[in-house]
Amino acid sequence: MKHKIVSIVTSVLTVLTVTSAPFSAMAADKAADYTIKDYTTAESFYNRVVLSKAWQQTVDRAERGEMVQLPAYLVDRLTTDALVEAVLDYPFFCDVYAFDDVQVGVDLMMEHFNGVQELADRDDVASVLLDKYCDEEVLTDAAADSDVLRLTNMEILMSQDFVTTKFSKKEKCKFVKTVASKMEEKVASPVYGEYTNGLLFDLLENNSADSALLSDMAEARDRGYSSYVTTPNGTQVPTIANDTEPLTQAQINSYDASCASAYPNAVKLRSASKKYNCHSYAWYSTSSSNKHWMNNPVAYVNDGSYVGANSIVSGRKAVYIAKNSPEYPNGFPIHSAIVYSYSNNVLTMRSKWGSCGLYRHVWNDSPYTYYCLGFFQRA
Repeated sequence: MKHKIVSIVTSVLTVLTVTSAPFSAMAADKAADYTIKDYTTAESFYNRVVLSKAWQQTVDRAERGEMVQLPAYLVDRLTTDALVEAVLDYPFFCDVYAFDDVQVGVDLMMEHFNGVQELADRDDVASVLLDKYCDEEVLTDAAADSDVLRLTNMEILMSQDFVTTKFSKKEKCKFVKTVASKMEEKVASPVYGEYTNGLLFDLLENNSADSALLSDMAEARDRGYSSYVTTPNGTQVPTIANDTEPLTQAQINSYDASCASAYPNAVKLRSASKKYNCHSYAWYSTSSSNKHWMNNPVAYVNDGSYVGANSIVSGRKAVYIAKNSPEYPNGFPIHSAIVYSYSNNVLTMRSKWGSCGLYRHVWNDSPYTYYCLGFFQRA
């Protein structure tokens, strides 16, 4: 599978030369329009950008990403407290939930957003973020304007090693105690679902080498039962099957709203769901009753059910490929999609964005725009 994916990447990228043009001087000019004013807060800066005509009309995710880079003068004047808010308000923070592994989304945000890069360099980031987290209330109900993702987004930031390695011994104890307390409140609240209740611990387990910290954390993981689906050639593919939706309605509404703001040109076909993901949708079943979350679709190619395609045709499988994975040095399928149309050099996909919704979108107007593409057809 590893070799079969990357063997077609070169030809595919050649086809997409026109539609995948890098950030250009024209894009830089657009971004400059939003930095000439003397903004005092990141919120005012973001609002100016996302309400602009250029934001609404630009379909390239990377180009819009450049538009919301924080101006240098603003970064320099922001306190660490204000910088945390700037990162939490980042229009593309919702992208982290579009990946099966949230950490992949966080790493991508770290690579492409100067706000979180600056935050990671602040010496007081751990203490400031911990204080904010301690003061943050656990919601017991969700009004239409409630930011139900804010607490989880804080926890995602706090799970990163640029935070945990800066905790003092006293702060580490406070962190563990606060997480345990808030976990109890979240479990008792109808606002937070199983998925996000265990996310902090899962991320810490992957990021932290501090065994003492991990052993002290209250464990609250996603619940599901082991299952599998089969490829056309009969190979069993492991999945996690969820009979009920792990996300609450409040979380679903927030995911939908965040993606609508960050991706104004993408068409939402279905709302957010943790029951099935991109690989399951593209390779196993497009049905709304699909309950299988599939972490790796490589068996569909390894057993010969599908082969690499050298042309782009509606209905074919598309794979966004990461080529820098230590475990898969020749390429790992980060995201799967189905070709919706390819006309006038514009490629449109249908794909499920992780825990977020199902969207019809231009191939590079998605959280996965920074990855290479490969295509497959039925053998």
